[in-house]
Amino acid sequence: MLRIAICDDEKTICRQLEDMLYEISGDAELEIETDVYYTGEELCEFLMGERHYDIIFLDIELNTTDGVRVGRKIREEFEDELTQIVYISFNESYAMELFDVRPLNFMIKPLDKGKIETVLMKAMKLMNLENNFFEYKNGNVTFSISLRDVLYFESSGRKVNIVMNGETKSFYGKLSEVEEQVGSRDFVMIHKSYLINFRHCIEYTYEYVRMSNQEVLTISQNNRKSVREKLMRRKLRSHHDK
Repeated sequence: MLRIAICDDEKTICRQLEDMLYEISGDAELEIETDVYYTGEELCEFLMGERHYDIIFLDIELNTTDGVRVGRKIREEFEDELTQIVYISFNESYAMELFDVRPLNFMIKPLDKGKIETVLMKAMKLMNLENNFFEYKNGNVTFSISLRDVLYFESSGRKVNIVMNGETKSFYGKLSEVEEQVGSRDFVMIHKSYLINFRHCIEYTYEYVRMSNQEVLTISQNNRKSVREKLMRRKLRSHHDK
């Protein structure tokens, strides 16, 4: 079951988008459930109860609390980095304002069914990746943790620390082996000591990143160009993303 919210003050847009989503999900044999909100306040009130959606289609130009504020509230106040936000708008000029909300995509009205289908499939792919697990051993015991909960892996002598919100686990190993195991699942090496999950990266400069637990990690000089390119590609998903 894929839980989807639509938040737009235009009832016609909501109906059109909801119809498209059910047509697409029917063709793909995908089970979905949709809720419609006409104000940002109404959506936020629902989310305040520690409830969530897998995907939120969010209008930017809402009458009172605009979509950018709602997105920031989801990421910062509700500390939700997992819900996929898809912004919709008549205006193409919002890309940089949306950076710190980390949207999945930015779509221009009138909405196109083909592009919505692409976004839906991409969200499903990301959700499947979130179900992947990382396995490590301590002695003869094998442990498994969800990759989506990992903020970063840290090399510390002969050990690797797995840093999560409020918890750190350790095992004997090499960071290069961890990088090989997790592949390209949203992880990037920013330093010989840090392999970060940039789904948990909330701020970055050329020299450092700030993670969702507010820790600041240094980007090594040799990695700065490649890290910048990867973070920009990941975070600035625009309407050009087909």
